Amino acid sequence: MNQPKKPTQILVWVIFSLIIGSFVASCNTSTIEPDAVALGTEYFPLETGSYIDYQVEDIQFTLIAAPDTSRYLIRELIADKFLDINGDSSFRLERFRRLNTSVAWELDSVWVAKRSSVRAVVIQNNQPLVKLVFPLENNRRWDGNILNGFSENLYEIQNLGQAFSIDTFNFARTLKVVQANDSSLVGIDQRNEIYAVDVGLVYKDSVVVTLCTETPECFNQIESGRKSIQKIIGFGKL
Repeated sequence: MNQPKKPTQILVWVIFSLIIGSFVASCNTSTIEPDAVALGTEYFPLETGSYIDYQVEDIQFTLIAAPDTSRYLIRELIADKFLDINGDSSFRLERFRRLNTSVAWELDSVWVAKRSSVRAVVIQNNQPLVKLVFPLENNRRWDGNILNGFSENLYEIQNLGQAFSIDTFNFARTLKVVQANDSSLVGIDQRNEIYAVDVGLVYKDSVVVTLCTETPECFNQIESGRKSIQKIIGFGKL
């Protein structure tokens, strides 16, 4: 017949169970990843093999010649994952270019993209730009140039969670990053980017021009600068 457990044995068993339970709980806590939905990192997905194709229209302006317009296609492919010099997980972002769908893609440049629970960064032309900060909030502002040597450039989140349509694409949840919205008698600087959940950047536009103020004949005309529009035309995974 089984003997009843002594009080000392019961106490030892209770203490042992509490220790094991605390250990398991601490292990589980250490492996919990931040909630992508709560933070908003789903607006900046990074997965090897994923790509987005864009149509780009670029217009260069000078006062002494007609505007020079070029149109072409860009593919941004998330290639290899690696650790950078700071030990952060990063992705090689290969950018391909072609004039139209009848010609092959050619490698144009290589950027780097990385994302933490705090921010999303793209290193383009060796300059890191903070594209998003987490957690996402409407009207949240930050310096997009905080990681490089350029002067302060305040970005702001707008239209968080709103739908956005462009051509045949309808995205249920997007956000807009206003990178600049300045205009004066001497120039215009307006830059915007739109990101969609589980896709990434789907649209961007930029107007950075200097206006002529030297003579009445050219007053308020574009003296120099650039306008560009980049919009998604396809995405997927290779």
